[in-house]
Amino acid sequence: MKHMRLRTSPMPILLSCLLTMGIFVLDLYAPAPLATGMLYVAPVTLIAMWSPPNHYSLVVTIAIACTMLTVARLTYFSPGSIAWVTATNHGLAVCALWAVVLLSLLRKRMEQRAQWIDVLPRL
Repeated sequence: MKHMRLRTSPMPILLSCLLTMGIFVLDLYAPAPLATGMLYVAPVTLIAMWSPPNHYSLVVTIAIACTMLTVARLTYFSPGSIAWVTATNHGLAVCALWAVVLLSLLRKRMEQRAQWIDVLPRL
């Protein structure tokens, strides 16, 4: 049986990066208490759904980049002191982002397990 190596197409990666940068720009120009950080879930979900089951690191890399942009927006680009509402919104956005990462990694693990079951001979 020939082993196929699955690769992630460059289109979802490029789209995810563009979407991440667009969300960051939107987050910079939106009012601070607005929960625009929740939009970072979209690029992570895009990569999680369109990448093969063995590409764990791609999902985690995009999530780390989105987390860093969320924290950068909160710490460096907030004028004056950070209000508790803004900090709570960004904290919830990071929690939601990593919840999606956890669920997508569990899904990828189950897909890998299902592929191995299909490879095993039928008894």
